[in-house]
Parts: sequence; structure tokens; C-alpha cells
Amino acid sequence: MNAAFVILAAGKGERLGGQPKQFRLLGAKPVFRYSLEMAQQLERKNVISQIVIALPPDCETPEKLNIPPEAAVVQGGATRSLSVLNALKACRTELVLLHDAARPFVDAALCCRVLAAADGVCGVVPLLPETNALKKCADGRITAVDRSGIYITQTPQLFPRVPLEKMLENASCSDYKDEAELWLKNDCVLRSVKGEEINFKITSRGDWLMAQRLAAGRAEVRNGLGYDVHPLTPGHRLILGGVEIPSRLGLEGHSDADALCHACADSLLSAAGLPDIGTLFPAADERYRGADSTRLLLQVLNLVTEKGWYVEWVSAVLTAQTPRLAPWKDRIAASMEKILGAGKFSVTFKSGEGVGPAGNSEAVFVWASATLCRTAAAEP
Repeated sequence: MNAAFVILAAGKGERLGGQPKQFRLLGAKPVFRYSLEMAQQLERKNVISQIVIALPPDCETPEKLNIPPEAAVVQGGATRSLSVLNALKACRTELVLLHDAARPFVDAALCCRVLAAADGVCGVVPLLPETNALKKCADGRITAVDRSGIYITQTPQLFPRVPLEKMLENASCSDYKDEAELWLKNDCVLRSVKGEEINFKITSRGDWLMAQRLAAGRAEVRNGLGYDVHPLTPGHRLILGGVEIPSRLGLEGHSDADALCHACADSLLSAAGLPDIGTLFPAADERYRGADSTRLLLQVLNLVTEKGWYVEWVSAVLTAQTPRLAPWKDRIAASMEKILGAGKFSVTFKSGEGVGPAGNSEAVFVWASATLCRTAAAEP
């Protein structure tokens, strides 16, 4: 469908306090990641055609947040309305689904209900009937409030992009509390679909505690192992983790022979239950002759992500006698984290101690382990 899924993750989360709530770890991943993974599922099923995410101006780079390159990232504004407006300007679709990143448990069924109610003219919002007994306190008096006909509004909210953009450009942020209210103030038709109770917004400490309990029951964690070895020979480049290291000996192989990338890729594939790199990128295939292994690792990461997995950690041990690799550790780690995500990779270098092929400077050996997680319902 010609619709964009917009994730609003630019807020400060001041009512909850501390770190902005969209970046807090919920279960095994940041809160905003739940919405992003849902959007990716919808995109893979051709339910939506674009993903846009609004982030704070002082936020980490999309690469460090492990946001896929196909998602459009925009800078949020000082207010919600400015963030929404910036996001809409990045959309290339007729319809937009606006979703608060602070609602991590949105599901595909709700999104599909919202889209099914769209006609290209009306707005659509998920609503839930208010079930609590309501009271009003004013001037020291408490009075009962009739809850019949009162509904709670959720996201995602759907609107035709162009008219909503014009409304936002001409409105003050104090004029409305959400885009549905602005839509109604402009005398536009608003439809509704049934919301979901689990699709609550994290606002208070109680919301956060509830979300933690729910996330704990939804997480699936797997570990995988990877291994690679390449001979050291003169006349070849020595590339490890995407970093070329000056050396009289280099690694020999069909691709650029980056044994560190290869072992890490296999550890990810192992954890996700996917075929190894020898099957995915066979040495008999000329397309991979001299291939940049960081690009192959990125392809592997995309395959893993498509299955709903999120990288928690990748650790590697590399054994080589020569050259001395310790001075290159930080550069190699930084290169790998550009792919795997900030703070998600470590590598240890061990000497061959003069024993065997590694100790005789005949080969480099790498062992890697990966930890992946996903919500129990993430697999499409």
C-alpha cells in the first residue's frame, strides 16, 4: 500500500525522568526498536511502502542505533508538531501512519485494521472505550463523570499526508494534543477502529514497570558460534574487520579473506538458524571474487534482521603470531561497530605462542560468538 509508517521518537520523556524512554532498554532492546521491527514486518509484507523515524537533534547516529539504511531518519523539532512536520516532509506516500515510539507493543493486526479503514480522504484512529469510573475535581469538590461515549485514543493514526501537512504548517502546537484533534478542528472526517489494550503508552513509572514485565515474557534469546581460518602468504593484503593492516603477509582467499568478518557473520547466521557464508556466498561464484567482507557481513545482518532478530553482542577471539594486532584493536572495533551497532562488539587478540600454523605465521584463526534476541512473535 502507498503508506508510510512514521515512528515519532524525538520526545524528551520528561514525565518518566532519566534517559529518554524511547532509548531505554526494555527487555533486550531499546523501546523504539519494538515499533521499528513492527514497521519492518509490515514493509516486508508490502503492507506499507516506507519507514520514517524522527529522532532528537542531539541523538546518536542512525548507524550507532542500528537503524537500517532503508529507513528515512529525520531530525525532530522542539515540539511534537515540528517533529511530525519534519517526518511528513520526508514521506513520499499518499498516506501516513503516525505512531508513538513510546507504544512498544503495537501489533500488525491493529496496523492492518487502521489501513483497511482508509479511503484516501478520512483520518483513522484506534479507540478504546474508557472502562474506569471517572471523577472530576474542581474547587475542592469531587463530582462523577459519565464515561459513556468516552474513548481513549491510541496510535498509529492514519491521515492523507498532504492535507495534514498543510494543517500542521498553519497550526500552533498548543491548539491540539494529537493529530486526530487537529484533524477534527479542521472539520475533517475521522473514522475509528478498535484499539488494543496492550498498545498502551509508556508515560509513568507504573507504565514502565508493566512494560518490563510484558517484555520479559516476550523475549527469545539465541547464541551462535562462528569459525574461520585463512592462510597467511606474501603478496596479499591483510584485512581484518574491514581495516587494512600493513604487513609483509596477508590473508589468502576468494574474497578479501577477512577472517574476522567471516567468523562473525557465521556466528550471526548460526544463532538465527540460517545457512553459513560458504552456502550464501560460495567461493565458486565469481561475483564474490575479491569481495569486501564488510559488505557481506552487512548482507548477513540484513538477513538476520529480516527474521526479527536484534544483535545483542558479538565477541571474537583471533589468534595470529604476526603482525602485532593490539595497536589496531580500536580501529577494528570501530569498523565492526559501524555494522553491528555501537557497543555490540569486542575482539581479543592472542599470540600463536610459536605453536602450530598460527604460531608459525602460516595462518590466522578466528572464533566468534553472537547473541541475538527477538520478541516471541517477531517471526513473520
